[in-house]
Order: sequence, then C-alpha cells, then structure tokens
Amino acid sequence: MQKSFSANNLSLQAETIELSLEQLIACQYMANDKVPLPNKKTKAHLVGGHLSPFKGRGMEFSEVRQYQAGDDIRTIDWRVTARTGKVHTKIFQEERERPVFIVLDLQDSMFFGSKNRFKSTLASIQAARAFWVAFNSGNRVGALLNNAHTHHELKPSNRRKDGLRMLQKILEVHNHRLSELYNPQSQAESYKINRNSLSDSLLRLRHLTKGGCLIYVFSDFMDFTDECDKHLAHLSQHNDIYGVMLSDPLEQTIDVAGHYHVTDGHNTLGFNANSRKNVRNYQQHFAQRFANIKNRFIQNQCYFNHLSTQHSINHLALNPMALERQVAMFNHTDALQPSTLMNN
Repeated sequence: MQKSFSANNLSLQAETIELSLEQLIACQYMANDKVPLPNKKTKAHLVGGHLSPFKGRGMEFSEVRQYQAGDDIRTIDWRVTARTGKVHTKIFQEERERPVFIVLDLQDSMFFGSKNRFKSTLASIQAARAFWVAFNSGNRVGALLNNAHTHHELKPSNRRKDGLRMLQKILEVHNHRLSELYNPQSQAESYKINRNSLSDSLLRLRHLTKGGCLIYVFSDFMDFTDECDKHLAHLSQHNDIYGVMLSDPLEQTIDVAGHYHVTDGHNTLGFNANSRKNVRNYQQHFAQRFANIKNRFIQNQCYFNHLSTQHSINHLALNPMALERQVAMFNHTDALQPSTLMNN
C-alpha cells in the first residue's frame, strides 16, 4: 500500500515546474527496471552485483560439465561424479559491477513546458528514476550535471548517502536556475545557452569511463554539435549509451491559429500561426532536428528514445535493452510528422 501511495503522489506532484527532494526520493517506487548486462566488449575488471559473460571462479553457480585437463580440482562435483562414473566439475559465473553515469542537461532551453511540467523537471525526475534503478541493482552511480553557467561532477558510488547527495545536488541546480530565470527580482544573467556544455560533459566522460558502463543522457539536445557526435562515437565503442530526448508538444506543432509573441525577458520574437505554410515549416523544423539527433545516436550504435512533457512519469522504459525493437522501428520513421512522434 505504501508503494502505491508514494507512486501516485509522485505522478500528481510531478505536474509542476519546481522540484522537491521528496519527489526525487519517491522515484524509487517507479524504478522497477533492471540495469542490463554490458552489451559491449570491455577490458574492465570490477567486482560487483552483475554477472559477467566471462566464465571463471566467482560466487554464482552456472553449470556442471565433464572434467577437462587444467580444471581446478577444488570445483569437482563429487555427487555428479559418483552418479555418472565420470569426473564432473562445477562452472561458476563471475560477478561484475555495471557502473552507471547519468548526464543531466539543465540548459536554459530545458526550462520550458506547456503540458504538465517543464522539460527540466521531467528530465530531473527521469534521472532520479535512473539512479534508483541502478542503485537497486547494486551498481555504483555517478552523474554529470551541466548548464550554461556551471558543471557539477559527482563520482560514482554505491552508498545510499552519496546517492541522496546526488539527488540533493540535482534539486539545488534545477531550482536555483529556475528561480533565476523566473523570479522578477533576480539580478542574475538572463536566458543563455552554452553551445559547448553538452560536448564538454561527454568529453569528461571519456576520461571517467573505463568500459562496460551504462550512460544515460537526458537532454533536449538543442546544443548537439559535431563534437558531441565525435564523443558519442568514442564512448559507444566500449559502453552502452541511452539518449533520451525531452520535448514539449508546443515545440512540435502549434494547434491554435493566431499571432504569437515569445520573449526571454529581453528579446521578443513574433510568429504568425495563421499561415499554414509557417506552421508546416515549424513542424518540419522539429521533425528534421528530431531525425538528425535520432540518426546520430543510432549510427553510433547507441540507444535512443523520446519523451514529451505530456507523457506520464513512468512512460519511459529505463532498460535500454528493451528498446531494440523500438530502435528498429525508428529506422523507418523519417516520414513521421511531429504529432506522430509525440506518441512514440
């Protein structure tokens, strides 16, 4: 009963632009996925809670087979040997850890939303869900939080207090920038995008990861550059990368005709939605950007998914291995319109 109550509360409280630590902690009740085994070859040799594809002396029994020259005599299964009349030995699977890194993009473009919540709020909650999935699987979890002004690096750890410290940092970074952007009394610098922010985080990951890691990237990818693509190609050689693109329905299409003005508090941009041509160009711009980001991830053998602010919190599957069919489907979605993409 407690689990259901907490999950329901999270769904209701998440329809807001602000975050609370209670929300991020309650994400553990909506983290039922499992962190999959490494899908890439790796040279990492770490001990932890995941089964390695390599056979060896370990804690988990795998099978019994007939004794071969060179096998350790300490692993002989005497019961099977007595029953069959032939010497048999036990084979064990080695336990290994799956380090997880969470890249959370909190650029100013993420602080926008027309349905239920901001992209930044949704990304932070999904990052918290990813943390709980990894933590509950016994893995070390690290994070890189970035925006136009700051960069925070949290080293991987499997200790609960370090995980709570990570959630607290996500909360602080998110709500501090939210307050600066939307508080009329704030004297902070106005809306700003650092085009190198995401690239710098991916570059840093290249120095932090040793292979066999699972990397979550939560972003709207407004600042996805050729440098980002280069870093993805390098990281994906020995790690599994799961990119989640956050968007809002208003970024994909404008359903109501009219003259609109958009401002960041200093500059104003007008848009005529009475023109079907303008609306069509608006839709095509998003569809092309979506297709470009999706193709970059797939070409680099990364997992990719899309999440809209109108989706429910648990709409996103956090086990990227479950996306293989969806990735295959994405290869045939170049002609999809934005209204269709929202439902993927």
